[in-house]
Formats: sequence, structure tokens, C-alpha cells
Amino acid sequence: MPGIVERGQGTPIVVVPGIQGRWEWMAPTMTALAEHGRAITYSLCDEPTSGFAWAQDRGFENYVAQLDDVLAATSAERPVLVGVSYG
Repeated sequence: MPGIVERGQGTPIVVVPGIQGRWEWMAPTMTALAEHGRAITYSLCDEPTSGFAWAQDRGFENYVAQLDDVLAATSAERPVLVGVSYG
């Protein structure tokens, strides 16, 4: 799925980005986490480059649905979830 960034292998570690929205702010963190498992992240859906849908009327639910989509698209079973700030 476009918009999903994966590094490394092993236990899935899903990093939910902070309020700035773009995954690139966490690139060094993703590199470090990839040494310990399969690091997965994405840009938040209200970020125009994310590749995910955004519906104004759904508010915060957009982010929950996006996380569900990421988990399904990556087949990440029992992931370690890491939230940054807003995430």
C-alpha cells in the first residue's frame, strides 16, 4: 500500500506519527528500530502526501481507521505500537 514505510524484519513495531504528521521526522528512529524488528510507519492521513483518505466529518476517527488500514495492509500481527505525541 502506498504511504507505508517499512524497515527491517521480525517483530512488527508500528510507529504512529506525531502531530506534525509526516513520517520523515522519525527517519532516524525508524533506522534504529529496524535493528530490533520490522519497523512500520506512515504519514498521518491529513498530510497531503500520505496517500490515505481524509474525511473532514470523521475527525479523529480518520486516524484510527488509518491505523487499522496500515495493520491490515502489512499483516502486522500483535505489533508493538509506539505513539509519538499525537500518535
